[in-house]
Amino acid sequence: MTQRIVVRKGAYHDSAFLMRVAREIKSLAGIEEAVVVMGTPMNHELLGETGFKNAEIASSTPMDMVVAIRAASDKAIDAAEAELAKLLEGGNKKAAGGGGPRSFRDLAEAVGEHPEANLVSISVPGAYAAYVAHRALDAGKHVFLFSNNVELADELALKKRGRDLGLLVMGPDCGTAIISGVGQGFANRVPRGRIGMVGASGTGIQDVSCTIEHLGEGVSHAIGTGSRDLSKDVGGMMTEFGLRLLADDADTKVLALVCKHPAEEVAEKMHTLLAKLGKPAVVRYLGKPPRKSEDGIFYAAHLDECAAAAVALARGKKPTRLNLGKQVEDDAKEILGKKAKIDGRLIGLFGGGSLCAEAKLILSNHGIDATEPDHPLKTSGTKVEEPGNLAVDTGEDFYTVGKPHPMVDQTVRCELIRKCGADASVGVLLLDVVIGDGSNHDPAPELVAAVKDAKKKRGSKALVVLASITGTDADLQNASRQKKVLEEGGIRVQPTAARAATLAAVLMGGKERSAR
Repeated sequence: MTQRIVVRKGAYHDSAFLMRVAREIKSLAGIEEAVVVMGTPMNHELLGETGFKNAEIASSTPMDMVVAIRAASDKAIDAAEAELAKLLEGGNKKAAGGGGPRSFRDLAEAVGEHPEANLVSISVPGAYAAYVAHRALDAGKHVFLFSNNVELADELALKKRGRDLGLLVMGPDCGTAIISGVGQGFANRVPRGRIGMVGASGTGIQDVSCTIEHLGEGVSHAIGTGSRDLSKDVGGMMTEFGLRLLADDADTKVLALVCKHPAEEVAEKMHTLLAKLGKPAVVRYLGKPPRKSEDGIFYAAHLDECAAAAVALARGKKPTRLNLGKQVEDDAKEILGKKAKIDGRLIGLFGGGSLCAEAKLILSNHGIDATEPDHPLKTSGTKVEEPGNLAVDTGEDFYTVGKPHPMVDQTVRCELIRKCGADASVGVLLLDVVIGDGSNHDPAPELVAAVKDAKKKRGSKALVVLASITGTDADLQNASRQKKVLEEGGIRVQPTAARAATLAAVLMGGKERSAR
């Protein structure tokens, strides 16, 4: 085994480009590992933990691109470096006018060329993100701040300034938004409609917006806020601003708030605000049971109920509780046959952290407790050493050290599918498939291949594999095509993550026990 590290000084690229380059290099013959990142201090640590460490990495800056490759031979690395040169040359040609979008030297030049643009999307390293965001505000533009690792003090300063200027600051660490029908970050292609969303959860926004589309309605705007917005420190500053903007928007008839559970004082603040805005509202705080619906605000028990309630309100109807158990009843009977429940334990392997938290809650509501490990799963041969039912977020930092997110690159999750599926003690595997702009271009075939490998190793004992698809047929990956490939590969598909988790709970012998 041999390795090589290439540092390109002053060669900044955004995370989407870096992920694509890493994916292309890793697909080459003989390549064991390829990490392509900017030289931030955090990435120095991540590279070291992955076994890549030298003086050149240590001296790299957030504006330097670091490419670390491990392969079976020098010949394989030479081929990878040649491919890297082609990829970078292709990017430069495109930027220089080879038929693609023009590249600008800085934000001021881009704004000067396109004065009609009213939003700036930023994905530079966190150390520089606040500076660029302030320049966007200087130019009178809304900000979509995809970058993470931005200091809390900078977030507060940006959001206070944006609020005072009447401009949105979505982020930092904002994964998803849909503004006037145009997606930012990870987003799905859904029609314009009467439901306006604000969210501090990227996959939460994606899941609800897609279910709204499935139910025949659309989204006016979906405003992301960043993961810290509803913390005590930030106080829901941009969530409040976004809700007020949507309340003043004539095309938005219903407000939907989808967030990781906020600080209690912030939750009360949002409730008071929603009660005063004068439009019907739905709230889903992820991973927690719903509070009592009152003051014209419907608190949903899960993401499906959030979408269904928003659609009902848009159509002038009163929202009601959903019975997901009834919806999956026929599928459960078909799978179980004469059995009372599936023999074995359950392991959920999720790409979306919010969908993992929601599944864990649904399982708990059916009396099925699942542990979410705070470390990588330990395996020995064909045995997963952690006992009991497990809900695993494969997007956690300890799985993505120097690697793209599993919604982009499924390598890590597919390997976990092979290991967990091969364990004869596992009766059910539960997966989420999140497609859309920014996500893996064709996830289903890779998942099917991993499941087939797992089944070969476990012998004759049956394994039930369930999956949900978050996406639409308008997405480049096409939700219907993904469903067809998964089902042909023996994976049973549910239309939403909540329904898949409910079906898993029923198969495990669970009975819904929470009074909502």
